[in-house]
Amino acid sequence: MGLFDKKENDDKLHVKRIEKVVSGINDDYTYNLTQSIDRAFVTYCKEICKEPVSAKIQPIELCAELIETIVSNKVDIAPTSYLAVMRRAEEIYSRIFPYGENTPNFELNAMVFISLFKQDGLVVKGLFNTTLYSTFKDKDNYVELMDSIKMDAKCNECLHDIIQYGLSVGAFFIDDETYTANMKDVAQKILRSGDTKAVIAAEIKRVEHMAGIYDIDEADVAKTEQQLTKANAILSETVGILEQADRKTEQLSRVMKDTTDAITEISERETNLISMKAATAKEDMKAAYNSFLNEQKQEVIIQKDVLLGQIFSEAESKLNELRAMARAITTSANTELLRINTEASSAMDKINNMVANDKDIEKILSKADENKELYDKLAKLELLNTQNIEAIAKGMEAQAAAMNLDGTAKGADGAASAPSQGAVVVSDPMQAVQMMGAPQFSSAGLPPMEVDPQAIPEVNPLLDTNIPFETRYKMVMDEKQRRIAKGEHFHKMFDDVVTVLMEDANPYMIGPSGCGKTFMVKQIASILNLDFIDIGYINEEYDILGFQTATGAYSTPNFYRCYKYGKIAFCDELDNGNSRATVKLNSFLSNGKDASYSFPHGENVKRHQNFRIIAAGNTAGNGADANYNTREKIEESVQQRFTPVYVGYDNYVEEKILGDYKDWYQFCVIFRLATDAWGNQNDCAAPGILTTRDTARIRRYLDNKSLDMGKILDYEFIQTKDMEYLAFLVQHMGGSVASYPGAGEIYKMFAAKVNDLRQKGGIR
Repeated sequence: MGLFDKKENDDKLHVKRIEKVVSGINDDYTYNLTQSIDRAFVTYCKEICKEPVSAKIQPIELCAELIETIVSNKVDIAPTSYLAVMRRAEEIYSRIFPYGENTPNFELNAMVFISLFKQDGLVVKGLFNTTLYSTFKDKDNYVELMDSIKMDAKCNECLHDIIQYGLSVGAFFIDDETYTANMKDVAQKILRSGDTKAVIAAEIKRVEHMAGIYDIDEADVAKTEQQLTKANAILSETVGILEQADRKTEQLSRVMKDTTDAITEISERETNLISMKAATAKEDMKAAYNSFLNEQKQEVIIQKDVLLGQIFSEAESKLNELRAMARAITTSANTELLRINTEASSAMDKINNMVANDKDIEKILSKADENKELYDKLAKLELLNTQNIEAIAKGMEAQAAAMNLDGTAKGADGAASAPSQGAVVVSDPMQAVQMMGAPQFSSAGLPPMEVDPQAIPEVNPLLDTNIPFETRYKMVMDEKQRRIAKGEHFHKMFDDVVTVLMEDANPYMIGPSGCGKTFMVKQIASILNLDFIDIGYINEEYDILGFQTATGAYSTPNFYRCYKYGKIAFCDELDNGNSRATVKLNSFLSNGKDASYSFPHGENVKRHQNFRIIAAGNTAGNGADANYNTREKIEESVQQRFTPVYVGYDNYVEEKILGDYKDWYQFCVIFRLATDAWGNQNDCAAPGILTTRDTARIRRYLDNKSLDMGKILDYEFIQTKDMEYLAFLVQHMGGSVASYPGAGEIYKMFAAKVNDLRQKGGIR
C-alpha cells in the first residue's frame, strides 16, 4: 500500500501493521535465541499502538511504513539498533517536516524520507546531513548526490568537506539542477584530491566568478579613476568652449540687432523728413501758383491786351523758378538718401570687419557643429570610454545587488520595503504554486495570474546596436587577450562564433563530439557577461513554449526565461531533436529587436535585446551518418535561419591542455592524423576518434598519476576498436613518428600492445 492512500487511510489498519511487525520481532527472538532483540523498541511500538496520536511521526501510516522499513533492513541495521534508528528518524522528521503533514510537498518528500532508511539508505550509511538536505529544492537531487559518492572509499573521510562546500555555494545557484550538477562534480574532485582545502577554495572562487563576484585590483581602480578624471577634464573644457561660443554668439546677435535697429530708425526719420519737406514745398508751390493766377486774372481783366505778353513772360519765369526749386528738392532728397545708404553700408562693413577680424568668433563659428558632435559622442560613449568588460558587468549587476536574498529592496535607511515589480521572490513560478499548496481561485473561479518572478535586466552594452560594433568587438577581444594572459585557452573558431552571436545571426556550431562546443558557449557567455541555459535538444513544442497545467498554472520553460530576461538559449544536439517541434524555433529565430511573442498562458513577452540563440550539433543537419545514426534531418526553414560554423578539433587547444607533456601531445597528433587518413580512405568519419575531452582526461591521469602509460593506451586508444582498424593506425602512425620524435616511446608501447593483441586473436 502506498503512502497516503485516502481510501485506506484508517489508523486502526496501520496500528495492525505495527503490531504485525512487533509480532514478527518476537517470532525471530523465539527461533533465534542467540540474537539480542531491542526490547525497548518493542515497548516503543506497543506504546504507539495504544496511543497512535502520541507518535512523533505523523500520519500514523508514515510511522508504520518507517517501522516496517527499519525492521526489514536486517543487512545494515542490527536489531539492537532499532530504537536508536527510530529516534534518529524522529529527529530528521522534525527538521525536514517542520509543519508536519502541512509542510509543502509533504507527500513527495515523505517518499524520499522513507528511502533514507532502506537498505543502503543514506541514514544507515551515515551520509545524511539535515542542513545540506535543506538547501535542495528537489530532495531527490540530494539523494542522487549522496548515491553518487557513497560507494567511494574516502566518502566518510571527505563528507564534512563536501557538506561545507555545499553550504558555501548554495546561495549562488537559482537552478536546482545546476546546483546538483556542480555539487556532484566538485564532490568527485574532493574525493580524488589530496588537498581538499585547495579544491574547495578554487571551486568557491570559480562559482563566485560565475556569479559576477571578482576581486578588484587597487591599481586598476586607481588607473580607472585617473582616466575618469581626465575624461571629466576634457568634458569640462568642451563645455567651457561651448559656453564661450554661446556668449560670443549672443554678443554678435546683440550687435547685429542694435545696428539694424539704428539703421532702420535713421532711414525712417530721414524719409519722414524728406516727405514732410516735399509735401510742404508742394503746398507752397500750389498756393503761390493759385495766388499768382488770381492776381493775373485781375490784371488780365484790367489790362487784358497790354499785359498779356508780360503775363506769359512772367509765368514762364515763374515756371522756370518752380522747375529749379523742384530740381533742388529732388537733388536734396537724393543726396540725403545717398548719405543714409552710405552710413548703412559703412555700419554693415564695420560689423563684417569685426566678425572677420575676431579670430575667436571665427573659430567658434567654424567649430560649432564639430564641438556639438564631439559633445554628443562623449555622452554616447561615456559608458565605454574608460571601462572594461568587468566594470560593465559590475554596473549591470548593480540592480541585482540592491535586492536582498528574500527578494525585498532596501531603502535608504536600510529598512526592507515591499518587493519591487519583478522582484525575485521565488525563482520558479511552478515552485511558487507548489509552496502555496492547492491552487487559489478568484471569485470568478479562475486561477490568479502569476507575478513576474524577476526584474528585467538592462541592455548589455556589448550587445547594444546603438554602440558601434567595432567598439564592442574590440572590448571583447581585449578581454579575451587578458584571459589568455592568465592561462585560459580559446578555440580557433571562438572569434567567428562570438561575432555571429553579437550580430544576432544565430550560430549553429557543427562538430564532432568532444571538440569543445559546450565549453566555448560557456566562455562566450562569461566574456559577454550573460547567463546561459542549456535547454538540450527539443523533443516537443512545450520544451520551448511551456504549457498550462491542469490547475491553471503555467509551467515556465527555460526558453521563456531566456527570451524575457535576456539570456543565451543553448540548443545542444539540435540535430537529435524532433524536427517537427524544432520548427517552432522559427518564430524566435527571425524576430527583430522589437519583436514579441504571446506564450500559452496569455502573456505577450517582448524580446529582450540581450536574448540570443546558439545551437550545436554533430551533423550539418542533413540526417544520420555512419557515426551519428540517430540524427534527424533539420527542417530547411530552420537551417536557413541559422549561420553554420564548423567547429572541429583544435590542436592548439590540446597542446595547451597537455602542457608540459609534449610526448603525449605529439602522440595524440599522429594518432589523429592516422584516424583522419582512415576516414579519407573509407570516405566516412573514423570511429573511436580522439576528442578534446579525451585529452583533458589524459591530462588528469598524468597529473594525478592515477593510470600508467600502458593503461592509458588501453582505455583511451585501443579498447573498443577492431583489429583491422588498429593495424591501419599502427602502420600510418609509424610513417609519421619520424616527424614527431617526442612520441616515439609511447608509439613503441602502443604498437607492441596492438601486435600482442593480434597474436592473441584480438582477445584481451
